[in-house]
Amino acid sequence: MYQNKNNNKYNNYTLFPKICKVGFIFVLFSILILLSFPKDNIEEKIEKEINKIEITQTKLNWDNVKNDFEFLSNKYRYLIKNEKNISEDSPIWMMWYQGIENAPLIVQSCVQSVILNRVKHPVYIIDKYNYEKYIKLPFYIKEKFNNGTFSLTHFSDIIRMGLLLKYGGYWIDSTYFINIPLTKVNTNFYSLKTRYCFEHPFIKCLWAGNFLAVAPKSFIATYSYIAFLLYWKKYNSLIDYFLIDYIILIAYNNIPEFKNLITDLPFVNCNIFSMVNLLDSEYNKKHLQCSFNKLTRKKKFKKLKKKRKTNYGYLIEKYKLNIKNIKNNSIL
Repeated sequence: MYQNKNNNKYNNYTLFPKICKVGFIFVLFSILILLSFPKDNIEEKIEKEINKIEITQTKLNWDNVKNDFEFLSNKYRYLIKNEKNISEDSPIWMMWYQGIENAPLIVQSCVQSVILNRVKHPVYIIDKYNYEKYIKLPFYIKEKFNNGTFSLTHFSDIIRMGLLLKYGGYWIDSTYFINIPLTKVNTNFYSLKTRYCFEHPFIKCLWAGNFLAVAPKSFIATYSYIAFLLYWKKYNSLIDYFLIDYIILIAYNNIPEFKNLITDLPFVNCNIFSMVNLLDSEYNKKHLQCSFNKLTRKKKFKKLKKKRKTNYGYLIEKYKLNIKNIKNNSIL
């Protein structure tokens, strides 16, 4: 009995350093996790920036909106000089507000295509349950969205630019089907530039507001995010559905350094809007060869045509998203 007590005592002394070692590793690991997050509170800085701007309530018209956006683009143009290139392991942001498990099959297949081609990029899927984990929006933005002042589409625009400002990376709309690995791009701004476009005064097809990539704290993300916040602080109605493209257009026309970045972008070598018109056609791999494809969840497509698989049927089968593999709405 006496021997057992001594052994226990001895074991307690030898166990103590091990406990200390485990505790030290845990503390060190916790510190490393904290250091991996942005060191400064960007949301607070942006709020201070907005408060510094003298907001004069003016009538909602193009002249007043243009003046505001030109002022902001000039105010933040200095950021371009110190921008870093987009890193090969920067995050990819996608969003389905109702939760990816509730998304249509075409959306889930598009997300799966991005996951398969992400290379070193982690993928984060934003929804109404988790967006505040990554970004803190001003109260008036959430209030105006909740009371219907603007739609989910334009709420998504604000979240998009806020995330790109804070973390950088890619924003890819959840209806993009991708056929090419997202390898490193040697630039500080990337978007889809195409020769195929529908007519609209703001849509030049030199960029795609729904497919953007930047480094953290970039000029275009900072200017655009603050432009959105300022606009919705002043106004209670939307001047145009393509407000995000108008914001980018002002920068393109007003800031030569940013215009040069867009000028240097390569053209996508195919029509990104062609596949969507072929989804109900009989499956043909030639129909699915474009690197980037903008699809839609607003139409209903058929899996079969004359008892043969359609392009849509092929996509949702080949690119079936396994929801169980997505932990905490992310693929790291």
